[in-house]
Amino acid sequence: MKVASLYIMKLGGSVITAKEENEFKVKEETVARIAAEIKKAMDEKGFSLILVHGAGPFGHTNVIEYDINDGIFTDRHKEGLEKTIKDCNFLDSVVVGKMKEAGIGAIGFDPNKLVVQEEGKIVEFDTVEIERALGQDKVPVLYGQMVPDRKLNASVMSGDAAIAFLAKKFGAERVLLGTDVAGIYTADPKSNSDVERIELIDKGNFDELLEKVGEASTVDVTQGMRGKLLKLKEQLQGIDAFIFDANQEGSVYKALVGEKVEGTEIRL
Repeated sequence: MKVASLYIMKLGGSVITAKEENEFKVKEETVARIAAEIKKAMDEKGFSLILVHGAGPFGHTNVIEYDINDGIFTDRHKEGLEKTIKDCNFLDSVVVGKMKEAGIGAIGFDPNKLVVQEEGKIVEFDTVEIERALGQDKVPVLYGQMVPDRKLNASVMSGDAAIAFLAKKFGAERVLLGTDVAGIYTADPKSNSDVERIELIDKGNFDELLEKVGEASTVDVTQGMRGKLLKLKEQLQGIDAFIFDANQEGSVYKALVGEKVEGTEIRL
């Protein structure tokens, strides 16, 4: 099913949670501000939207603490799995709540109930209710989560993997990735002042850039920006994406309505 004028937006865990401080805390004021910008953009342009958000410490820290990145096999793993699912669901409830407060018809969808993976790769994704929600002009909200896995019992499904699958499934017109930096740089802009933003990443310069982009400096089991680039190359073929700083006030609105925003275009 192709949805007319469908945008998919990702809000990184570093934007909506205290990921850098590794605290189980939601940045509620930031989420509320972003929700207001989304509402304004949707009212003006009339596009459909699927919102996906990262888990931040609610996912990554639990996965590492309980050592469940490679499967669920022990009682300790099962304890960690239950806690991670619960914590990620809590984070989503806050995000969905802020969206509703802004007047957006947001509906949370727990990937744990929709997705099956095999060795960490999506093999089943029930999108019937998501499709129905879009048809009712609602905004489906999904997130990084632990999901059933045929070989590992359960595994991490990142928000990026969900974006890639849904973009292809519904023929998204635009994919917007809101992070805590204004695009992809030649080095980590948070720790290195001698950096340059890469305006465009395509097939011609991808391999060279992959060598320059490091792993995440925070606790992140999806390999940070390097992991994101690899996932985008693997699954977003033919669909343009744009990475920008969602922490900058007004940037989410501008990205959605097509105004100029600093960031990196990805065409793979």
